[in-house]
Order: sequence, then C-alpha cells, then structure tokens
Amino acid sequence: MTIRDPRRAARQAVRRRAVLLCAAALLGLLTVAPPVPAPAGAVPIETVGAGATTPAGAPSADAATSETGSAETVRGRAEGPEDFTGLEITVSRTRDLTNQAIVVTWTGGAPTPRNRQLGVDYLQVMQCWGDPDDPADPDGLAFRETCQFGLGLPQPKMAQGADAPTSKNASRRRVDPFDVAGYPDRDPAEPLAADAQMVPFRTVDGERTPDGSPDQPFGSKPNPAVPGGVMDRTDDDVLRTYFDEASTNEYPYALTAADGTGRIAFEVQNAGRAPHLGCGASVGTGGGVRDCHLVIVPRGRHNPYTGDDVSASGAVHGSPFTPAVWRHRIVVPLRFRPVGAVCPLTQAERRTAGTEMIAEAVTSWQPAVCADDGPVIGYSAIGDFEAEAQILSESAAAPGLVFTSAPIETPAGADPLVSAPVAASGVVIAYNVDGNLDPYASAGESERLRGAVLADLKLTPRLVAKLLTQSYRRDVPGVGGPEGNPNSVKYDREFIDLNPVFEHWDKTPSATLNGLMVPVGNAMATRELWRWVLTDAAARRWLAGEPDEQGMVVNPAYQQVLAGQSAPDYFPKADPGCATETFLDVEYANCTLDYRPYTGTLGEGALQALRADTKGATVPLQTINLPAGEQPKWTRIPRQEPGFRMAMAVTDSASAARYGLHTAQLCHSSVTPDGGHTATDCRSATEAQLGTALDAMVPSTVEGVRAIDPAAVWARPQAYPLTMVSYAVADTSAPADARRDYAGLLRHAAGPGQTPGVEPGTLPEGYVPLPAAWREQTRAAADLLERYVAPTTPAPTPGPTPLPF
Repeated sequence: MTIRDPRRAARQAVRRRAVLLCAAALLGLLTVAPPVPAPAGAVPIETVGAGATTPAGAPSADAATSETGSAETVRGRAEGPEDFTGLEITVSRTRDLTNQAIVVTWTGGAPTPRNRQLGVDYLQVMQCWGDPDDPADPDGLAFRETCQFGLGLPQPKMAQGADAPTSKNASRRRVDPFDVAGYPDRDPAEPLAADAQMVPFRTVDGERTPDGSPDQPFGSKPNPAVPGGVMDRTDDDVLRTYFDEASTNEYPYALTAADGTGRIAFEVQNAGRAPHLGCGASVGTGGGVRDCHLVIVPRGRHNPYTGDDVSASGAVHGSPFTPAVWRHRIVVPLRFRPVGAVCPLTQAERRTAGTEMIAEAVTSWQPAVCADDGPVIGYSAIGDFEAEAQILSESAAAPGLVFTSAPIETPAGADPLVSAPVAASGVVIAYNVDGNLDPYASAGESERLRGAVLADLKLTPRLVAKLLTQSYRRDVPGVGGPEGNPNSVKYDREFIDLNPVFEHWDKTPSATLNGLMVPVGNAMATRELWRWVLTDAAARRWLAGEPDEQGMVVNPAYQQVLAGQSAPDYFPKADPGCATETFLDVEYANCTLDYRPYTGTLGEGALQALRADTKGATVPLQTINLPAGEQPKWTRIPRQEPGFRMAMAVTDSASAARYGLHTAQLCHSSVTPDGGHTATDCRSATEAQLGTALDAMVPSTVEGVRAIDPAAVWARPQAYPLTMVSYAVADTSAPADARRDYAGLLRHAAGPGQTPGVEPGTLPEGYVPLPAAWREQTRAAADLLERYVAPTTPAPTPGPTPLPF
C-alpha cells in the first residue's frame, strides 16, 4: 500500500465516536458510600488530604469528595520470611472512578535489581471484584478467583546473560508443581484439586473457568494445522473468553527504582470495559453499585517455604495466587460511578457535537444538567471544521449546539450564532517512559532514575518536527528513513542534550520509541501544534531541507507534502516506503499505516500511551498454522513491558490527566559552540501556565471569540503555547425549548462546571477554570440564546385599489 494523498487518507480514516451520555457507561450520579472496611492485608495510615490519621477502617464519606480526599496510603506487613512493613503505597484516587488511570506510588521498597534477570523485589497489581472480607474465606482463596490477572504477559528483559534465573509462572494463575529446588511439589495450603492446573477465574455473573483438572478440563479447539482436527485448549485460551492481552489491565511487574520508590499509572476498568468484573454495575434493586478492589502483591527475595534469601543467584517463583505468596496481598477498596442510564430515557435529548478537547468536561457535566428533570445532552466527538459544517447545516438532524476552538461566522441573512467560552485546556505530548538505563554501566547522577517513571522530558519544535515526519530511520517500515539519520530519537544528539538521562539508555535497538502516536482527522488542535512548530526558525529551516548540527535531514516525502503549506490541520503519514514479503506467490506490503497507525481520537492516544501500545504491525507475516482460506497477518508490535516502556502520543491535557500520564515540556533551545544544545525556555501544561496563556489570546474574526497565537503566547513569560479554549456555538434559529435546554448547559458550564473536582458536574483535571469575565460572557450568551426573538418582517404596504374600468 502506497499513500498517494496523505490528507485524503487521513480524512477517509476518520472514525466518529458518538457518545450518548444519557446511558454512558462512563458516567454516574454521585452516591454517598457506606463506610469501607479496612483494606485487607494492609495497615491503613491515613486518607491523604483528610487531615487526620484514620484508624483501622474507612475514611468518612465526605473525605471522598475530591481526588486528594479519596487517596489512600497503606502499608505492607511482615508474614513468614518477608517483611514489607517499610513499604508504603499511596493510591491517588479511590472514589468516583470510571474507565481511567489511578496513580499508584510507593516508598520503602527494595530496589529491583537491573543487573540480573528479573526474579526478586517487584510488585504485582490487579483489579478484583470479589469480597476480600468474607468470613467464610479468611485466607482470600475464593477472592483471588475474582481477579483479572494471569495471561502470562512478557517479563521485562533485564541484564542479558546474567546467571540469576527469572521468576517462574509469576504472571500466570497456574497451580505449580514448582519443579524448583527448595520449593515443594505444591503449596500445602492450596485447596484446589490435586491435579488442578490453574486458579479458575470467576466472573461477576457466576461463570467460572475450568481449573484444568480431569474433572474440569480446558476442552479443545480447532487445530488450524489439521483440517477437521482439534487440539487442547490452554489456560490462556480459557481466560481469553473474558479478557486478553490487548484488554487486560493486569500489571505483573511493577519495578522499584534505586531509591526505593516507584510509580505506575494503573488502568481501572468499569463494567462497560470489563463486564466480567462488573465494577460500577447496579447491585440489587435498592440502587446499590458494585465496588471493586485494587490488589497489590509485593514479591520479595526469600523462598516462602525455606526462608532462604535468593537475591544473589535465585528467584521467587509461582503465581501471586499461590497461598504462601497471596498472604502478602494489600487490598484497597475502589468505588466506581454507577454504570448505565444516569438520566431518565423519557427526557428530551439535545444533540451536541464538536472538538474532543471538550469531551472530558461534557462527560462530567451531563449528569448534573439532566438532574431534576433536566435535558439529556448527547455528544459526538468530531473535528472543529465538521462542527462548523453541522451548525451551519439546515438539516433538522443537525445539532443545535457545537463545540469548537475555531471562530464560526454567522452567514449573511441568517439568525445569529451565539458563541460562548466553556472550557480551557491544552494540546500536549503525553508520555509513558521508564528509566531503562544500561544495566552494565553506572548512570552517574541519573542512577536514581533507574527503573523509575520519568517525570521530566523536554522537546523542542524541531524535535517534534522530526517525530511528526518519520525522519528517524526506525519510523519507516522496510528500508528505513533517510540514510545517515539516527535510528530513533534516543540517539538524537539534540534530544540527549535536553534529556541527559538518555546518555545512559539501554543500547538494545528495540528499547526505544515506536513512533509518536497522532490522531486521525482534521482539527484545530492539530493545526495549533503545527503552528507552534513553525514559529521556530530552526524547525522551519530543517523542514525546508537544512540539516541539523549533526547532519540529520527531514524525510523527503514530508518536505514535498509540507512545501508551500501554512500549518496543516492534519498529521500526514506521507512516507511511501513499505516492507514486502511473499507468501504463496502473493506479495504483501507492510506500509506506514500498518506500521505506525493513527490513533482514533485524542483520548485513545492517551490510553495507548498508558498501555505503551501503538497497535502497529510489522514483519514477518504470520503464516504458521494458518487456517485454510485465511489471509496471513503481520506480526503485531507488542505492548512494551513495565520497566521498558517508551511511548508518546499527541493528546489533550484532560485525557493525559485521566490516564495518569506525564506531559512533555515544550522548550526553545540554543546551540552551544561545540554543536550541543541547551534548553533556554521551557513551558508546561500546568494550571498556572494555561491560565497565563488565556491572557495572551488575541481577538478573532468573531466578536467575543479569542484565538491562540503561539508566537504571542510564547512572548508572554510562563504561558503554555498550546493552550486552547473550547467555545460553544449555538443556533438561535433552533426551537425555543431546545434553546432553553442549551442555555441551561451554558449556565452550568459557566457556574458549577468551572469548579475543579472529580464529582459529576465539576471541572475535570486537565482543564483550567475560566476567568470570571469569561464566565460572565457565557452567562450573557445563555440569556441571549434563550430569549432570542427573530426580527419580524413588516407586512408589505398594499398598493392603490384599481379602478373598476
């Protein structure tokens, strides 16, 4: 496949994401939760932000009214040969959860060794739906069956050639015979049948996988290598009935840095994304909602049966569900927003559509707007320019209000459009990068970052231009990018100078970025990112063909596409290079859209960065055991393992916050006499810098609508250059009842919708509250919209009565 017109390819690949929020699985009304029992296997320390030490028990319900108020810090305990009492773990948010990430941080952990294969001193994290405090299950051996875990995800590759072994079956549900010296044939406390192969998974609906024993066999499946034949199913096969490698949120290997700290962003899933867990689903007829739990199993360095320290030349083995290991579990309750219809379906629905920059805010506001018999606000995420086309459409099916960052002018002779600011956020480059340092060398001052999630990453306009143009050789399938260019960004001198930790990075070629993920479609957010790139003289010269200080040049395919353009409103995938393979005399091509595909939306990009999963595919073709008549597929580029992730995506600040991602600092730099690079001015998408940028916005062609000018914003100290304001644009020709409902949405957006929080109706993290004058403008726009009366046309004056002859 060759991309002849990348702009057309981008347009054709657009996928609209319709979200009818009246029944959205992501939403829910705020419920007052009953007291939560103390987390099992943990010593509660305090509810962070509650201002008091909490005894063994739950924080009060009113402590769960903000993200900080719903955080919990717990401590491990000593059991058998392992002593985890120094381990303190903080979960950033435990209330009002939906499909999102929660940040899990810890201190006091034993550093995960990086100079040997992974076998000791790490954490395992999972989500479970069962009851950890059931008196009939004091050891939690029934509770473990309700945990989403066990697909055998790849273990991080540590020091190659080291003598110490890896942990056996640590990422599985298997009931060992361990077949390891010093371990018994089977844990004596295991209650499953003597010939069971795995701890079954039990769904919230009562389904239970077989355990692999003769009485509960895994069954069989078609054997693609033998027409009409069958083969035995595996433990992975039975688990994939409910969750698989692409959907699971299990975190089998969370590594601790050299200073004993760690951080992961853990993806929690509600019943919409994981129906077999049922988190947030209705329970009974009394309006209850199913709670779930975060379970953390620390793995130490001692044989749990003999007490021997195995850190020097051994490993800890077995599933976290092994009773001798499971006793160390730390359980933190999670409370989800209700999943399902939060607004009566008998209420009127008012359609809206527009920029995805507003998606998280609308998702939060909708339950509050529909409360007390208010309207249901339907929302579809589309591009700014398509939003303009829809609000100007005369179709009765068109929405009466759209969201956009582009000024929309009222057509001549038409009823006026009303524009009102509703939310401010930013375009960001979010990243998920672990400190994957060379295991065979000291990293000097960067040693403290070994195994840690990087919280500081700097990019310049020229570096972003390089990432957007497939100019690193690794970003082009087959033949690779321009000869002489670095293989990837981790070898780029400019990038290393701004981010010195990469001087000590793992030299393995695959330990790098699988391209900068970018969304499909046409949008103002995309245009503003390109405008920021093009404000930089060095980036403009480089895109025009001038090599950088080390000789790196732009990919010629992009030089042709971008020549003569101002800032494009899409991300081209322009390189025509493909890797080819022949199978059964048919040639197959692996091209850019296979290898470096678009993300569907800004939010999907953030989720994929969290998972370190580009969803790309590469050579070779998968042809072994190919069923008759089925076309071969390319090899899927796997998710990168924890400890070795390096993922970046263009997204928005609210989506980055939802998924617990860090965002890159956007910097200008200067060239030193020896050809190096120094960051001279860096900006971040913080609340303060987003707010400062609002003051630097300039008037647009529509009265009351302000526009971003990246150059003007950069001239304002400490102003983030990619700040965006989302405007609601409403049609005054809509029926009076529809205008009333849309006005109610605007009043909420200008009022409670500007209060930061996690409860429904508030302003989600990643947005900055609008200035008071802007909110007043929105209230005035709501009044105008609701009370608008179209001018009447005077009746024509009758002419003289004609004479009867």
